[in-house]
Amino acid sequence: MQPLRRCALAAALLLLTAAARADHAGEVYAPGVVSTAAAEVRIAFSPDGRRMLWGSIGRDGPKDQEDIWERHRQGAGWSAPARVSFDTEAVEFDPAFSPDGGHVYFHSDQPGGLGGTDIYVVDLDPATGRFGTPRNLGPTVNSKGDEWAPTPTAHGTLVFSSDGWGGQGKHDLFEARLTDPAPAPRNLGLNINSADEDFDETLAADGKTLIFSSGVMTDDDAKVSLYASRLTPAGWGPRRPLAIGCSTFVIGSALSRQDPGHLYFAANCPGGQGRMDIRRAPWFPPRR
Repeated sequence: MQPLRRCALAAALLLLTAAARADHAGEVYAPGVVSTAAAEVRIAFSPDGRRMLWGSIGRDGPKDQEDIWERHRQGAGWSAPARVSFDTEAVEFDPAFSPDGGHVYFHSDQPGGLGGTDIYVVDLDPATGRFGTPRNLGPTVNSKGDEWAPTPTAHGTLVFSSDGWGGQGKHDLFEARLTDPAPAPRNLGLNINSADEDFDETLAADGKTLIFSSGVMTDDDAKVSLYASRLTPAGWGPRRPLAIGCSTFVIGSALSRQDPGHLYFAANCPGGQGRMDIRRAPWFPPRR
């Protein structure tokens, strides 16, 4: 059986048509190189800005094949796009760098996992630029359901989406400790999670603004938008819609230390390159 993420995204992509919307559409990022005729989703930039990873659906493979692709600095330019060395014929998707750049987190349905898709981590050697062997984060993060889109934080935790730990609806956003782990992740609560799909989160550099996607993603409907929540002394504040995007299906938010004034996201927009492009639009963190 295909994991829910693959089925849901595949169904959503079939329903998508390029539709203009009065939000900030931004611009296609690296057309023909990163953004192609495939569906490109959720780019991740290393802290030093010398490597980028992203998820791609149907690039150099079947239309529903989910892989992680990369580019890295090579002399004065960039390497040609290629699948990462740890990518397999299973699902590998939603990469995210650790704050120190020494690890990459992602989700996969490779054999030996606990559920549909589990979260894994792979080491990245800063001297050689080579990846190690991925390892499963185990039962304090992964469940019998699907875990998606991990985001490591500067204070030793991991934020991710799951439908296997209970919650408000389908996939909720959770946070787990990576050191001295608790028996179960902590649900981020009603100010963040809804009865629909809540996923594809990213954190601003100060760790106080959470941006994520939320909405309907089924065989019959695909309506997902970006939201933001600000951290307060009492916890995450009420979520607010972000007027960023150019269609009714916007996922894969991401930020870059080298480009803090822009938010990256994935959407299908008029005049785009493919089924979903990675785009960038001006963005400034909301204030309290």
